[in-house]
Amino acid sequence: MPGRGRWCRAAVLTAGGAVLAAGLLGCTREIEGNPRADGSVEVFDRQQYHNILNECELLAAEDIAEVFDADGVTNTFFGAICRYDVFGPAGTVGVTLAWFEDGSLWRERRATEELGYEISNVSVAGQGGFEVRIPDDPSACGVATRAGDGGSLTWWVHPQTQRTGVNSCDAALELAEMSVRMNF
Repeated sequence: MPGRGRWCRAAVLTAGGAVLAAGLLGCTREIEGNPRADGSVEVFDRQQYHNILNECELLAAEDIAEVFDADGVTNTFFGAICRYDVFGPAGTVGVTLAWFEDGSLWRERRATEELGYEISNVSVAGQGGFEVRIPDDPSACGVATRAGDGGSLTWWVHPQTQRTGVNSCDAALELAEMSVRMNF
């Protein structure tokens, strides 16, 4: 059958073209916004974010260590969210600070609710705040509060072992209160 090879190639090419067209049409979507040239940078007011490189210095390592009666503190990540390992006689405790200068406590609470975390109201150095528990991780606890005139901060405490003897919520609350009293 001399025409069979041509017929098979035509069928394969037609099927391949149909799959390609369906893929291209199925993957299209409209994106909102204005295009910018590759490599362009949005300019922002540095005065608006005057603490952009100081987030992890909100509390000194010595102050963090004092809360846990720890031997030492290591900053493991330096950025908008700061992470520390706190070393003490009973083990290592992971500590995280999230400080958003243009955030709001309301926004943090709403995001926490959407994650399904357990929330209870607390007073942090005389101002509103909330305590957060993760249902599947009872050893971890966070405390969020206002940071100045328009920001928010959250301290998370997460013991790496069960034998640390650390009350995560008490420690997170103490870190948040120190932060508010010393900086805002």
